[in-house]
Amino acid sequence: MAQRASGTWAEVLLSFVQRYPGVHLREIRRRLSIPIGTLDYHLYQLGRKGLIAVRFQGGYKCCFPETPIGFGTPIGEEEKLLLILLRQAVPRAILLQLYLDGPSLPGALAEEVTASSANLAYYLRRLEATGVILREGTGQSRSVRLADPKRVHEILLRYPPLPETAVDRFLRFWSELHP
Repeated sequence: MAQRASGTWAEVLLSFVQRYPGVHLREIRRRLSIPIGTLDYHLYQLGRKGLIAVRFQGGYKCCFPETPIGFGTPIGEEEKLLLILLRQAVPRAILLQLYLDGPSLPGALAEEVTASSANLAYYLRRLEATGVILREGTGQSRSVRLADPKRVHEILLRYPPLPETAVDRFLRFWSELHP
């Protein structure tokens, strides 16, 4: 097994997944600079030992610790689904915007999260299908709101977001320069 400065690949991977449950495979590879073959191997081995579970959701291979640090029980299925959504940029922006500002019209939401209307519509359908958001009203007055703001609040407090990287900061800066 290859050695890292802070431990073996398996130890580093397990620690990362325990800290950031719901993180997807490619994000792990980017953040930890683990070759994809090595990552797949260690996910498989950690899965066989019952330490990590992998779930496919929305085109992503998402990883969860069997028991997160600080909590004696495994993460429930509803929490897993919400965590997967919060680990993706656009759904996270939508959920945070609705959490912070309350119900919103889709047009206003698109401006706040800087998503195209097609991209926003796609994620709103996914969020609605999972029961995380609700749409109310009809026509131009149709608004979007969180189904359970308390649940979103609890998840946000319990599991930290992934730290912003230099690339993330640059992309955000660049998008602000060229709206």
